[in-house]
Amino acid sequence: MTLSPDAAVRPPAAATGPRLVHHRGRTVPPEEATLPMGSIALRYGVSVFEGVRLYRQHDPGTGVRPWLLEQHLDRLRNSCRIMDLDESCCDAVPGIVEELVEVNAVTEDSYVRIAVSAANSGGITDAADTALTVSVTPSGRKKWLLTGTGARLTVSDRQRPSAPVFPSAAKNISAYAGPRLAARAAQADGFDNCLLLTSEGLVSEAPTASVFLVEDGRLVTPRLQDAVLPSVTRAWVLLTARAMGLRADAEAVTPQRLRAADEVFLCGTGAEFTPVREVDGVPCGGWPGQPVTGRLVDAYFRQARGEEPATPVLWDPDAEPAGPADGAGR
Repeated sequence: MTLSPDAAVRPPAAATGPRLVHHRGRTVPPEEATLPMGSIALRYGVSVFEGVRLYRQHDPGTGVRPWLLEQHLDRLRNSCRIMDLDESCCDAVPGIVEELVEVNAVTEDSYVRIAVSAANSGGITDAADTALTVSVTPSGRKKWLLTGTGARLTVSDRQRPSAPVFPSAAKNISAYAGPRLAARAAQADGFDNCLLLTSEGLVSEAPTASVFLVEDGRLVTPRLQDAVLPSVTRAWVLLTARAMGLRADAEAVTPQRLRAADEVFLCGTGAEFTPVREVDGVPCGGWPGQPVTGRLVDAYFRQARGEEPATPVLWDPDAEPAGPADGAGR
């Protein structure tokens, strides 16, 4: 797979400042950012979070800037509402991120983790006293983009829970327990990662990323109704592809359809982009050629680094992304 030079940048340099985090209104060392053993967060897994990327800007005098921060905060507020947590603390996040960038002397690509947790002790029905925790960690490219290596996926026999079991739109830590087991089982079997199914046997997503496939130049991803987390990066990909003149749709995807695709990739804030070379031992038809994936990766880094205007993304937990670019290439 051919990547732009900026997509395969060096790993971030070592931090020059102290490693400090924000926790419950204070800037403290990470070891002081703790919750009580009896907290509702630890007893019942009530803690929602977001990951946001900070990217070094193309203009050397600009420093680093958060990528799609407002969309991530919209999703964090929605997760708070679903989990009955106070969302008002989310308003302070942009200022906190700026403060952490300054006190930690952040100058390279990094990952921001924002968590809102039920910090008080209590029973399963008790109201939550929320705690906001924000950290910034240096984070460059994963090996897939750094080396151009494709991942080997398998379709797991574990399922994503349907909405009546647990709301897919809630980015809550408890939702990752089952996918973690699926990912560990896949790695034990020699794969790099896995894809989870719905109860109907349709492809949903990877444990921590959305999945896309390319069929004859057309981009396809599973529907939100297929137990898919409403991913900010997923929305960006759909809208950016349409702006490029590509057809991009959310549809029901079977494992057989995925294995027959020309290109497959995963995407998300942490992963950025993971090109896939095979699914269950079946090589992707176009590998190592990934023209559609490559175009999207190039556009992603040009926009994230401020070389081009960012694709407007209006995040909606209940609707597929739509906007001025919707329908382009159809």
